[in-house]
Amino acid sequence: MAVLLLSGCPQKETTEEEATEKPTSEKTAAGTTAPAPTTTTAPTQPAPTAATTETAAKPAGIEPKVKSEVDNKPDGITNGNALTASNAKASIQSPKEWAVTKGDTTVAKSADDKARVAVAGFGAEGPDQRMAAAAQAAGLTNCQWSTPPEQATVGKEKLPATVADGICTRGAGQVKAAMMASEQTLVIGSWDEGGDQASVFNAFRSITKAKGGDGLAACCAAIRQNAKSAPPQQAGLYIMAAGACENARKNPDTAKALAAVRSALAGANVPGSCR
Repeated sequence: MAVLLLSGCPQKETTEEEATEKPTSEKTAAGTTAPAPTTTTAPTQPAPTAATTETAAKPAGIEPKVKSEVDNKPDGITNGNALTASNAKASIQSPKEWAVTKGDTTVAKSADDKARVAVAGFGAEGPDQRMAAAAQAAGLTNCQWSTPPEQATVGKEKLPATVADGICTRGAGQVKAAMMASEQTLVIGSWDEGGDQASVFNAFRSITKAKGGDGLAACCAAIRQNAKSAPPQQAGLYIMAAGACENARKNPDTAKALAAVRSALAGANVPGSCR
């Protein structure tokens, strides 16, 4: 019987080329080019957000208060002492019982000396140039203010104003403070611990614009108010000067009328708003 010897086909020897490293992943089995490796990009950091009134850093100790106290709030003091100053185009009122010192900066202080307001006028240079001197007149130094200042609508005439909260040094201690600028009129108020801060903000809210383009209304009001607290020997001078001032507002020849006001005030302290 013939015997058939069946042997399997011999395994093909591996060629030298096949023994080399297999192709990289740059080519697929079909021979097409694979996509280039993806480069990982670090996440972009968001740009810093500009500081706003709510986010801006405030010096330690400053409490946000003035805007909430004066913005679109009812009118303040209506029957107190009229306070104004040179170049100011508005006036405020302090409580009647507060002591008033007239000058380039007019200052009113409470009887216990724990609260005070100061009024100064400013021109084209803006209120910042007057703040240090006005604060000093009220016995304050090293004042720091929140930035940026805020905008508010103040008083019964709804005057636009710039306001800011602050802290100042008074004597050996630190006191709370607030400022307001409107109608070329700078007002700085401050109060000690337990001081009458309510009257400070009532004074801020009492601001009214001078009706005369040259500030004569504020001048006349200041003179008539001064007559109430003037020494007996000067009261008559103030009353006469107030009448002359009010006539000046109706007189086309204002310069001549103002000369009469100054003449009537000879020997008395002239309010800052009339200088």
